[in-house]
This record gives sequence, structure tokens and C-alpha cells, in this order.
Amino acid sequence: MDILKNMKKSDRIKVLQYFAIFLLLTLYSLSFFMKIVVGFNCGISSSQEDHPKIQAFSDNRLLSTNDSNYAHHVEVSMAISDFPDEVIFVGWKNSETHSGGGARVSIVKSTDRGETWTNPYDMPMYGGRFTRQSDPWLYWYNGTIYYSYLEFEPGYFSNPSGDYLTQITVAKSIDYGNTWSPIKATNGTYFADKETIVVGENNTIYVAYDDVDISPTGNATVRITRSIDGGNTYQEISDLGEDFYFVGPYVTLNNNGEVFLAWTWAPDVGGNLYFTKSIDYAITFDPPQHINQDGNYCFFEAIGNSPSKATLPVIKFDQNARLYVLWADKYDQPADTWDVYLRYSEDFGSTWTERIRINPSTSGHQWNPDMVIDKTGRLHIVYYSEEGGNYKPYYRTVNFTGSNRNETEFSDQIAIADRDTSSAFFRPGEYFAIQLDNNGIPHVAWSDGRDNEMDIYYAHGLTEIPPSFNIVLVIVIIAIISTISLVTIFYIRHRRKLQIITDKVDKTTKERRKAYRKTFLYFCETCKKFSHMFTEFCENCGGKASLRKATKKDYENYMSELK
Repeated sequence: MDILKNMKKSDRIKVLQYFAIFLLLTLYSLSFFMKIVVGFNCGISSSQEDHPKIQAFSDNRLLSTNDSNYAHHVEVSMAISDFPDEVIFVGWKNSETHSGGGARVSIVKSTDRGETWTNPYDMPMYGGRFTRQSDPWLYWYNGTIYYSYLEFEPGYFSNPSGDYLTQITVAKSIDYGNTWSPIKATNGTYFADKETIVVGENNTIYVAYDDVDISPTGNATVRITRSIDGGNTYQEISDLGEDFYFVGPYVTLNNNGEVFLAWTWAPDVGGNLYFTKSIDYAITFDPPQHINQDGNYCFFEAIGNSPSKATLPVIKFDQNARLYVLWADKYDQPADTWDVYLRYSEDFGSTWTERIRINPSTSGHQWNPDMVIDKTGRLHIVYYSEEGGNYKPYYRTVNFTGSNRNETEFSDQIAIADRDTSSAFFRPGEYFAIQLDNNGIPHVAWSDGRDNEMDIYYAHGLTEIPPSFNIVLVIVIIAIISTISLVTIFYIRHRRKLQIITDKVDKTTKERRKAYRKTFLYFCETCKKFSHMFTEFCENCGGKASLRKATKKDYENYMSELK
């Protein structure tokens, strides 16, 4: 601080200004890079382009925070309400074990695009009975969130012919999930299983499900039930056939409200995908046909400590009436691995293109795909990938270019989870979940076993790659060191300049003192001035002086006053 005191006022101001500027730059750099690390609002601002390129995914958020009754949480579904609210809903199945059947289904929501979430809410049991629940499915349409799930009373499996409840329940909420109205949506003969729902014009709701005879030789029947009064009542309207190996019907609509359905036929030796459509609102359907003409490669498989895998189709239309089907099977026979495939149809499912492999490498297994299509026609696809005794979810996009939109353009494969799940957790559930917000940013929810239990996690896409914490720390340290160094350099330079000036002053003062001492030999005690000769009266003040011989201290004091 002494050096600042000895500086000119203008120099002191400059030093303080430089220090303040570098301090502000350091603090700004720290806040900027930490903002990127936590992913705060990265990639989800309203200024995003129609084609945001996802570079990475945000920090993973734990959603299944309540383990008080059930330790494991799997089979996830997601829906997002209309713009501008864009409330995100995520539902899942709770279970006592990671590989066991469903116990309850829960739901959470976020009103700030995934930054914060509500506590889990367990969906109501139908009719006040004690039921077990499973297979959650969420769908948003026209101001209403629909939540379908299967329900059954525990005694059903020990006595299927007894008066035990088994049904698909569809609960709806018109106040963003604050209150729910559960309705019985199916009235099949056997065990209701593996439903999907879709809602179309005039709030017409379609529920596709398996009606499963659980006897050793019993078949599964693919059924459609429908509501034409906004989900207040449902009627069984179609039976699409039965087989011992039928499972997993997926229902969708085109822009004309016509109904399209795909499901799996999966015998032990390898099966196929069935497809059919209805142009009279699911009253009648075309005869079901196989989608895959290149052979039967669909399976249900659980081997050792590897996650169980199943062929379950996902079918959706883009805005140009192109119909896509996405699934996983064991088409790659030499490698004996599961891979994710895609086909599309330009004629509403009458014919299909060759299969397109989605995962870039056939190493390991890839399964459980889900997809959503943005307003540009680009497909956003998620799936699990297992290698080396662990698995995690991945994301990839497919864009079709060229004059006929038949040239595939893939993005890089990007990991969604920031940690692996051990393959010892062999049943993450058959469902995955991805949805897009109004800006085309993907939001993903999945089952994850990172903390020695299966939990539900969430992440959203980022359009910038966040640096690791170590990189940020290095940058911050460099910024701080740079600031200190620059201030130190400025300080040293000014100190040297001041020292040079001081040295010059000291040299001049000595020379002046030496010359003064030769001329003025006497000092007046009255006026404190020097005299060149000894007289009775002081030549300076004129008074009777008390002159004496000048000392070294007199000269030093006099010279210091002249500075």
C-alpha cells in the first residue's frame, strides 16, 4: 500500500481500474463456465433453430425419489403438454424387485422444462379395491393428460376364473395432473396386458392391448377398445386375432383419423412383426400382414446376467404421411446380437422399405427403442446399448434427404446417462421414453441402476458440449493467475518508475545540500533560516539573532521541506 501512497493520483486510479476490470472478468468467466457445467437452460431457449443439433445431454435428474414402499422403478412413459405451458409428465412402474411384476404406477411433472420436479404421486386404485398396477402409458391431447395402466387384484393368478379384477384403467386429468378420474377401459375375457393408447379428433381414444389366457396353452388376443366421449366410457370394438405368441400392440393414427396397429409375434424360434389398419375408426381391420419379408428374427429373450430383451414395435407418422416402424431384433445372425432397425412406408403400410440399422456398431446389444418425429421430419431415436457387462441409454437422429427423401443422414450416437447400469439388473422394463418440446429439444426418461437399485432418471438435449468440471477448474485458475500476474506486473512497473524518480531526487538533493553547506555556514534559531556569515543581526529576519553553526540535521530538514 505504501507504493500506492507514493504514486500520483492518476496512477493510483489506473491501478485500481485495471484490478477491478480483471477481477470482474475472472468472476464472469467463473459464472459462465459453471453455468455450462450445470446445463442451466442450455439448449432449451426459445431462440433455438428449427434444426437444433444436439451435442450432449444435461445432468441426469433422479425422478423416482420415493423408496418408502418400493425400492425399484422401471418401465417409463412421458408426455409434454402444448406450447406455451409445456408441462412435462413422466410415469413409471414401482416394484419390490428389479425383475419383479408391477406394484403401483407413479407420476411426476415439471413446469419449468425439467429443472425441478414434483414429488412422485401414486395413481389411484380402481373402485377402491386393492390392486397391483403396471405398464404405464402417458398421452397428452387437447388440454388433457391421459394415463393408462393395467390393474389386477393379486388373487387373479391363483384363481383366474374367480371374480378378480383385471383391466386396463385410463385415468384422465384436465388440470395438469392435480386431480384424476380413473375409468375402466377394457372388458376382455382374460388378463389385460401391454396396452398403448392414442387420442385423436373429437377426443376419440383408442386403447390396444393383449387379452392373455394365462393357462399353459392359452393364447393372447390383440384387442381394440374405444371411447367416443372423451374417456368417460369405453367399448370393446375389435378382435384382431389370437396366438400363443402375440404381444405388445402399438396403436397410432394418421391425419385422417384412420387407425394403424403393429404388434409382435415372437415364438422361441424367431418371429415377426404384424401390421394392420382400419379406415372405419377401428370397427374393421385389414387382414394382418408381416412387416419383415426378410425372415423371422423377433424374440423375447432373457439369458443369464444379461438384460432381458424383447421385440416391441413403435409406429408413427410424420407430417408427410410417411409411416415409420421401429423395433429391435436378432437379424444379425453371425454376431448373434440385438440391433435396432427402422423401415418406412409411403403407402400406409402396404409395402415397406428395406430395414435400416440405427445403432452405428453391431458390437454388443441394442434394444428397447423409442422415437419421436419433429416438425421437419427428422427422427429422434433412443435405445439401450449393452457392452462389457454394463448398459446405458443412447440417442441418435435420422434425417432423410434427397429429392425423394430416401437418403439417410445420421447424427453421432450420444450417451444420455452419465453412468452405466450393471447388466445384473436384467429387467429395466420394456419401455423407454422420448418427447420433443416446441423448440425441437429432446427430453428423455429411462430406467437406471446406478445406485444399486433401479430408478427413473431424466435429461434433456444440449446444443453445446459442456466442459468437464476439471476443464472449468483449470480455466478459472488460469483466469485468476492471469489477473494476479497482470496486476503484479503493473505494480512492479510503477514501483520501478517511482524508484528511478526517487533515486534522481535523492541525487539532486545531495548535490544541492553539498553546495548549500559551502555557502551558508550559519543557522538562525529565530527564523529557522541559514546565513552565509556570522553577525549580530540575522540577515533574513533583521532581528537580533541567535546564530550558530549549522548542523547536518539543519540541512536535511531544510532540503526535505523543499521537496
